[in-house]
Amino acid sequence: MSNVYERWKEFYEDAISRDIPGVKTAEKIAYFGIGGSGIPGEVLKLLDLPVEYKLFRSYKVNVDSKTTVVAVSYSGNTAETLAGVKRAQELGVKEIIVITSGGKLKEIAESKGYPLLSLPQGYQTRFIFPYIFTYLVRILNQSTGSNYRVQDLVDGIQDNFTMLSEVSTRIANRITGKVPIFYASDLLPIAERFKQEVNENAKYPAFFSQLPEANHNEIELYSSQQGNQFIPIVIPSDKIDEATASLINAELIYPPYKSILKNISGMFLIAGLASVKLASQLNIKAEELRIIPKIRERTHNLLMGG
Repeated sequence: MSNVYERWKEFYEDAISRDIPGVKTAEKIAYFGIGGSGIPGEVLKLLDLPVEYKLFRSYKVNVDSKTTVVAVSYSGNTAETLAGVKRAQELGVKEIIVITSGGKLKEIAESKGYPLLSLPQGYQTRFIFPYIFTYLVRILNQSTGSNYRVQDLVDGIQDNFTMLSEVSTRIANRITGKVPIFYASDLLPIAERFKQEVNENAKYPAFFSQLPEANHNEIELYSSQQGNQFIPIVIPSDKIDEATASLINAELIYPPYKSILKNISGMFLIAGLASVKLASQLNIKAEELRIIPKIRERTHNLLMGG
């Protein structure tokens, strides 16, 4: 399964080469998505966005008619996202951009004439991050007049792939036998992604927490015997983050670049590779999901009927 992550450079390049349908100028943008389709919207907050931006990782949405909605569901059948789109339509939203591989969401986009960006089929959602995020950056460039350099997403992998892979091995080895807690301040969405990847690929407990807030409560756990079961991992942005890491004897993952887009693609690759290496050590099938599909079905029945 690590081969999927090793193809990410190719995925970014393909997403850059694909046509983007006509997108109107946006005054406000709202992102609807959850799980693997939600984290790209969280990461988008790391960019210096030139318009008002709201993120909804739930079926409860609140937008007005002047908002451009970006609705993302890999399967196209995610109940929370479908319910959000229905509510946005009721609130008078006219511009809804859809990113999906098929399902009901694709049917809605085609019937309403919404801009539709297609995702390749046959993968788990988390493996398709390069497509979703590249599409998002390109949508921003087109709808807001921004000039984000999407090639940085490719360069973030190809410039240092060997180093990124080595870091992923180090992290996987440090996690084994411990419960990781990923800490970050400015780069909190990256910490969340590490947590998610370990959870889904390795079927292993992992958490994330925000600095400097954790400095005023959570780090005290490392003074007790119970703290020995955890391995703190810090993704630093400043000297305070580094001071925290030193104090609690944390593992450090330094972002390797000055470019935020290069850091996003590079750090997300580390997270993916580390999680599948951990899964391999635990003799776990990274691509297999057993419980998540069941809650998806139950949620769909509760929200959409069935």
